[in-house]
Amino acid sequence: MALSQALEEAYAAVDVSGDLYDTIEINHPTLEAPLRFVKGVRIPGEYETLDLPVPGNPTATFTVVDFSFQRPGFDEGGSSKARIRVDNVSRILQQALRDAISSDQPFSVTYRCYSTNDLNHPDEYNGLKMGSVTVNALSAEGDLYYEQVEMQAFPKRTYDLDTYPALYNQ
Repeated sequence: MALSQALEEAYAAVDVSGDLYDTIEINHPTLEAPLRFVKGVRIPGEYETLDLPVPGNPTATFTVVDFSFQRPGFDEGGSSKARIRVDNVSRILQQALRDAISSDQPFSVTYRCYSTNDLNHPDEYNGLKMGSVTVNALSAEGDLYYEQVEMQAFPKRTYDLDTYPALYNQ
């Protein structure tokens, strides 16, 4: 089977009858609850929030805002970072960022794409961390990254004589 024929069959097999909801969830230990946003155009009084299921909560409330989510990429100039930009939420994020300054923990970000055909099984990208955050009057944006697990000590403990005597020929 030719590649183009296989692609045609793959595209034909995808169900595109439902609507898609792109969402992001921003969390930090200093927040009482995660900040959840769904991409869309806010209509005051009619379409300001949307309830969608998340693990542990079947009706989590997402605030309708415009945001962009750029996946990481690679071109001849090198790799590009994943980025997120959320518009018109500076009043929400400014206090969260002020509280987070005193912490040494990064923000965690989860991106989910829901289909109205099956809201209980969204495509999910979790484990993302947000760094280099900037907030202005119109938007908030930051770089996204995964923690580099291979650069961490295993099992995240200090190697000392009491815990690991074999390391010192004891």
